[in-house]
Amino acid sequence: MEESIQESGIALVELHKGLTLERCGDVCGAIVKFQETFTKYPFPSFISSAFLGLAEAYRNGNNVMRLCILRVTRQSRSHLDKITNFEEFLKKIFSVIHTNDPLARAITLRMLGSLSKIISERKNVHHCICKGLDSHDEVEQEAAIFATIQFASDSHDFANSICNKIATLLKGLSTQLEIKLQLIPVLQHMHADVEISTKARDILMDLLPSYPTQDFVLITLKTLTLLSSHTFVDIPAQVELLLRYVRCDPRNAVRFNAIDNLNLLANRAAHLWSNKDINAVCETFHESTNCLKRALLNVMCTLCSSSSIVPVDVSPGSPLLNLCSNSMYDSDIMQSALAIKLQTSLLSHAFRCNKKQYQSIRNQTIDGIDSILLLLIPLPSNSNNERKALKIILSALQLLCDESGIAEERIYEIFFTYVYAESRVEICSDMSRYMLETLAAISTNSHFPKYLFEYKKKLCSMFLEVCSEKYADHPNRSCITIFIFVILCICDLGSEKSSIFTNSIIDSIQQSSLNHWTKYQIARQAFRLGQHGVARRLLKELCDCVTSEQHHFWISGLEQLAMGESTIASCFRSGGAPVSWPLMDSNITKAVGHYHSGISILMAAVTPNRGLEFQCEYARLRRETLQLHSHLASCCQIITVKPPPALSKGVLEITLNEKLGECIKKFHTIDVAYSKLRMSSFDCDPTTLTNIEVLQQGCSIMAFAIESLIQSSGDKSFFTDAKTSIFFDTGYPQRSDVFSKAIKGAFEKISSLIEEFLTKEPNKFTQVCTQCLTQCSAVILSVPISYPRYFFQNLQSTRIGLAIKPSNKTAAIQRGTTTDPYRIDAEKRLTLKVEGVIQRDVATSNDNQIQIDSHKSSNFLAPSSNKDVSAKRRFREVCEVKLHLTVVRKYKGNHKKMQAKCVPTELESHERCVEPQNDYFQSQFLLNFREVGFYSVVVETSTKDHEGVWWKTGPTETIYVKANDEAARIQQQIQAQQNSRNMPPQPQYHRANRLL
Repeated sequence: MEESIQESGIALVELHKGLTLERCGDVCGAIVKFQETFTKYPFPSFISSAFLGLAEAYRNGNNVMRLCILRVTRQSRSHLDKITNFEEFLKKIFSVIHTNDPLARAITLRMLGSLSKIISERKNVHHCICKGLDSHDEVEQEAAIFATIQFASDSHDFANSICNKIATLLKGLSTQLEIKLQLIPVLQHMHADVEISTKARDILMDLLPSYPTQDFVLITLKTLTLLSSHTFVDIPAQVELLLRYVRCDPRNAVRFNAIDNLNLLANRAAHLWSNKDINAVCETFHESTNCLKRALLNVMCTLCSSSSIVPVDVSPGSPLLNLCSNSMYDSDIMQSALAIKLQTSLLSHAFRCNKKQYQSIRNQTIDGIDSILLLLIPLPSNSNNERKALKIILSALQLLCDESGIAEERIYEIFFTYVYAESRVEICSDMSRYMLETLAAISTNSHFPKYLFEYKKKLCSMFLEVCSEKYADHPNRSCITIFIFVILCICDLGSEKSSIFTNSIIDSIQQSSLNHWTKYQIARQAFRLGQHGVARRLLKELCDCVTSEQHHFWISGLEQLAMGESTIASCFRSGGAPVSWPLMDSNITKAVGHYHSGISILMAAVTPNRGLEFQCEYARLRRETLQLHSHLASCCQIITVKPPPALSKGVLEITLNEKLGECIKKFHTIDVAYSKLRMSSFDCDPTTLTNIEVLQQGCSIMAFAIESLIQSSGDKSFFTDAKTSIFFDTGYPQRSDVFSKAIKGAFEKISSLIEEFLTKEPNKFTQVCTQCLTQCSAVILSVPISYPRYFFQNLQSTRIGLAIKPSNKTAAIQRGTTTDPYRIDAEKRLTLKVEGVIQRDVATSNDNQIQIDSHKSSNFLAPSSNKDVSAKRRFREVCEVKLHLTVVRKYKGNHKKMQAKCVPTELESHERCVEPQNDYFQSQFLLNFREVGFYSVVVETSTKDHEGVWWKTGPTETIYVKANDEAARIQQQIQAQQNSRNMPPQPQYHRANRLL
């Protein structure tokens, strides 16, 4: 970050040079560049200097330059509070308001409106805005209205003071109609108190009968709705007003505008709607046309999908359920789809009230989906309404699936026995793409992959068909192939016998004309869904198809990891036969070797832009877990080689406690390491966090199993107490997949094995113990590992840059050296200033820059949808930053032997929590260095998200300080000078004598 600060100084000089150019066009070009530099260098010192230069150019420039500065200011509103000398900046801007040029005053009013965030309470600015509203110049008056809206939204005092003037202008006959239309939206911000909001609502209600034209009605209804949503007052009255316009007004534009306002109220204030309001909407629904019915159904879907809504009446025969049941079978497909969506959103309310009613509504919804699919499937699906209806129905299907599995089983039956039977739907059509994407989403969150296994043959035939040359040039072929492959992977997880991925399936992928990027995507999905054998074969083919060395190492490392996991998985595909532990131990050793090779190759793929810290640490912890399982097997072999008769009972118990106790400590160590990895991954998606917790739980379960077997011989209640302490709360209940269910099943199976062991005879303790431990280890290893999405892609990127003043670089520059600790007198205190900037990048991935040789270069890049996802929704944001500062004394003196002997000791630590303001934060620490010596000051950074969770995101910065005793040094210099004066003079010899 220090380099960025230095670069910002150079950029500032260049920008100021641009402001001094002679031609107006060149100056405007330099002004426009300011906004980009503000984003690149968001430091207060840089922003303050830059805005002062802009203010000077605004005061002395022409109107064209002022418009450019206005544009930069409006685009950089998030950086305005970083201006340290704001009074001087405002003084230069405000001086233009007194000019005789109305256009310059208009630009200044808009400029002041853009600055309303930080000058909202300035009374002189309020006076200038009120004066601008009375201007006879139309441009200046419109600018004053803009400033009024901005200040009213930021200042309650201004909103209260301007309300009467706005009312006067709206009622005045001399005010132009166009100006009144622009003044009406100001009233939406009159919500400082109940009195002023009531007055604003009365003004707006008086305007409706006075100005019944369409433009006035539209803007007035919108303002009334926004005012109600801000104050949360008069919501029922506003709903009644809007419904009256829907029923009575003959103009379609007014009707749809009223419905849009109802949708806004349903979105923002759903908890203030009553059942009476819902029944009123249902009554209006029956009196409306088909277009209005669809719009009203949208309103009800928004209202019922809100979690804050009051309990909805879902009893049999209620108006809302009658509306859904009558509309689900309507001839209008779009209306039927929206009714299905509405009834699906009612399931959560029915589940809280009556579970029998919940089951009834769920079955009715599935029947409605079945009937509408009967209508949609024969159609060519070329119209937009049919496509929209299909998407709505498919989104509702995902909400229908619950833990009972009944809805999921029926969905699979509908799709595979009717939709894809007898070629009713072309495999690569758009309709098929939508449906397969939905099936893939349902199956990946499924608790019952066995339901898919019934359709194994159908899925395999579909996959072979899409891989054939029949659809070689179809645009949907790649995504269809990936979706079917995902469903096949989940289907394979439901099989307890041999894998469905036979050589013919894998060969069809390798021999197909699919481009290499699609094959890599399939391999990536295989990694994420536990099909490592498929991933290994595909990655082996792709190793030599990349265009850079780093990408070759990346794919080669993934191949080694896939070989390791497929080696372990091969032990559990024996058709129900018991696992051979010697074979298992041998495969674990081979897998550990593959992991060693894979991690080494992945480290060779590291570049400055791709650190791969998460990937290497994730693979390392998996390798350590496998090594620990192998070590546990070695401990169990001690009893197998030397059974109880060969060892005394006391020696045997001591040996078991030592060896197995060591295994328990190591499992806990890996458990803690997984927790640290989880809490250091701030940009992880929720699925990745759940995946890490599943692996963490695997280590906890093994430690629990070993400890239960050791302690239960002396304490019979230990097993029961330890079992109740194991929790399976991932923290993300909305994401529950087959792998989370598998680890829960493994825990239940291990618990039953331990209970069975505790019932054995005491004289068989050791042999049964080793057998139970090896079985527990095999159960944990049989759970397929799913490599998370964050291993390949990160949908958001958050970095924190720190700058510490003073720094070692500053001290080095001052002394003309390359590196030097900061020097300070031991009697003085050091003020350490820490500045930080939160930087957010667009979505990146570890493989989105991979270029693979193929004849279709357009498929080389990763899908652009990742950027869209990152732009629309971020998993978490930084709400607070914690700075932890530690002062460590390293050594005293400069002697190397002394440095080697001295141990660093922590002297003091400080902790400070700061809230970032527009992605910038700063803090200061006052440090004491009382003793002479060398010190290291370490600043560690942690972040807190909106849920209150602290993440160890870093970074960590260190500066070195050397404390000197200046008084002692000066005293030594004085003493040396005095000693030199007291020394007797040296005898002077003549040059000639020296020659002799």
